Amino acid sequence: MYGSRGVTHDDIDGQREAVLRNWEFFRAPLAGIVCMHRDLEYVDSLGVGMFLQTSFLSLTARGVGTCVQVSIAGYPHILHAQLGIAPEYRILYGLAIGYPDADLPANQLHIARNPIADNVVFHDY
Repeated sequence: MYGSRGVTHDDIDGQREAVLRNWEFFRAPLAGIVCMHRDLEYVDSLGVGMFLQTSFLSLTARGVGTCVQVSIAGYPHILHAQLGIAPEYRILYGLAIGYPDADLPANQLHIARNPIADNVVFHDY
């Protein structure tokens, strides 16, 4: 994705600038932090993920873009303090919601999917 913005592997300043865009939520008009109560188990995050995937698909169908931002979850203490999130909530990730800029090179990237056989094992019984 960095390459689509002209940022090379050796361009440390360009990479740093690209990473900082996460903290601006890519200038989206709506941002969110997805949390889960600490009393819930990691398996419960599957339900959170399914709910969000359905939400994202619904937004996409209406022309609204979403971007999941896992990088900010690496700084939960800052998010808890700055946003007043209660300590009993685990930070899962952030998300940016807005109308995609079709002219932005990163939004024109199309990454091929792996064949399903590379990720799933089928057993015949």
